Amino acid sequence: MRAKFVGIVSVCLLTICCSGVRASSFGPSVADYGSIQEAIDKNPGLMVYVPAGDHEIDTAIQIRKDGSGLFGPGRIVQKNKDQHIIDIDGVKDVRLSDLTLTRAEGSQDTELAGINVERSEGVEIRGLRIIENRSPRGCIVVANCKEMRIDECTIRNYKTMTIDDRTNNPELSGYAFRSVDGTGIKVHHSQGIEIVGNRIIEDRYLPTKEVRDKYKLGDLTIKPEKPGRLMPQDVFDTGYTNNWHQGAAVQVSGPEDTDRILIRGNYYENAAQGMDIHADHVIIANNMVYHAMIGMKAMHGAKNVLIDGNQFVAADLWGLLLMPGSASHGDQPEAENETSKAPNIDGGTIVSNNLFSDFGYGGQNWNWADRQPEYPEQNVIAILFGQLEENPPLRTVLITGNLVYNSGAESEEDDIETRYNYALYLEEERQPAPVNIKVVNNHFEPGKKGVSNVDLE
Repeated sequence: MRAKFVGIVSVCLLTICCSGVRASSFGPSVADYGSIQEAIDKNPGLMVYVPAGDHEIDTAIQIRKDGSGLFGPGRIVQKNKDQHIIDIDGVKDVRLSDLTLTRAEGSQDTELAGINVERSEGVEIRGLRIIENRSPRGCIVVANCKEMRIDECTIRNYKTMTIDDRTNNPELSGYAFRSVDGTGIKVHHSQGIEIVGNRIIEDRYLPTKEVRDKYKLGDLTIKPEKPGRLMPQDVFDTGYTNNWHQGAAVQVSGPEDTDRILIRGNYYENAAQGMDIHADHVIIANNMVYHAMIGMKAMHGAKNVLIDGNQFVAADLWGLLLMPGSASHGDQPEAENETSKAPNIDGGTIVSNNLFSDFGYGGQNWNWADRQPEYPEQNVIAILFGQLEENPPLRTVLITGNLVYNSGAESEEDDIETRYNYALYLEEERQPAPVNIKVVNNHFEPGKKGVSNVDLE
């Protein structure tokens, strides 16, 4: 009986090995057509195999049929900086798997995405490598989509030099400045999105003094006649902002309708912000943020956010920031030319079991130390007042089981120092101040000014 079983297994293995050596065994192959686009168009609803080697394109690969997709070991090289690499629009159940996407020399700095997905449902992006797509728009951009998953992808070098233009609303800002900007994965106006097990790394444009000086980062390119409500007075007076490091490894926005988001088990390195969240019903768990200006923030009406079991290593400005942003608002009744809006309020959030270490030992501590800021800066966990007086206050937050580890206290060497002010800063005076904040069972090691600016039980 045993000999018969072994023989059957051997026959099965031989069949698998023999059938796997020909590309045709994978279904339609790009090798049988004049281009990747032709292979997709002539095989609607099927996965198309991209064999090993470079496949150059100069227009975006468009996927417009349900069930279509691309997979394989091939490398797709976009030669045109004015085109996405892959554009998916208005489809269901499309898949991309195992490919490498990049741009040719001369097109790596672009205004466009590596993968652009709009108005689609059930899209899966798995195991891709997206390299040197350096864009302020984002590397993977998802807009107006449902039930989508992005997992086990590597995104490397996604930032570029650009102008951060905030002139579209002169009442609030009205200025523009030179910046380094870019986002690894950007999701907006979407529901039911999973971002799991990805690596998002920047090792080209790092926030050093040399980079700032070389590209004149922070210099205003447009200055208004008077500052908007969100333009700091010192920026107006000096013509310079040190907030020139923009973007995030992952940004989820569209706070009025972006909902049901899972961000789990990702690794981010050298981001401006590890995670930038403006959405409802979000789980952020078991992520590693290594070297960032801000470990993560949630604002602009972020509600029911669970932040659990993450590691924030070497953040320089804030480890975690919660506050109402300018897009937060109360109930808005119907008015002339405007429909009524339900409240967009920050709150109902849990911050639990997170570990914060090496604060101030990232790449940009030099840019924030020894300032006299408008906002309380260089605090590990910051719970702040609203950006505008009319913003509803942040409310009902539970902070429990977190550890802030003071790396500067473990050595007597002169060059090792504590680089945060408070482990927890909780605004009490400036309005709209947060309400119903409960802080229990944490271990906070003191910063330069103490454990917290408020008494903790």
